[in-house]
Amino acid sequence: MNGNGIRGIEQGRAKFAYDSVNEIAQNSNGDLKKKYKSGAKKLPMLIKTNGLGQALAFINMRDDGNIELYNMIRDWLSQKQLIELGTNTDLVAIVIDKPSNEYRRITTETLALLNWVRRFVDGLMKGVEEDN
Repeated sequence: MNGNGIRGIEQGRAKFAYDSVNEIAQNSNGDLKKKYKSGAKKLPMLIKTNGLGQALAFINMRDDGNIELYNMIRDWLSQKQLIELGTNTDLVAIVIDKPSNEYRRITTETLALLNWVRRFVDGLMKGVEEDN
């Protein structure tokens, strides 16, 4: 793949992440912003430590900020055609049912997206404190 292809993929991730974070930054209350920002910064390490399936299951049961992250990841993976939602929209069930090579690809794509999300929460939510 040439440099333009890689640049295009990164720009797509960046735009999706920016739009998602900006939506939260502009249209959510302070508590949701706080939880979203905190979740966005902690989630990559949670994935690396526990695996994607466990990390997604964990954040899906937490709070509104983490559920927003969960939904954003689900929407991105569906848009990139790495998962097929159909009647089942439970991202955890879809991901853990994948063969290991697809599971790794989905994990890599999720971490690449979250890299942009982390950058944008720092920029778009400067005055928002992180939730502990």
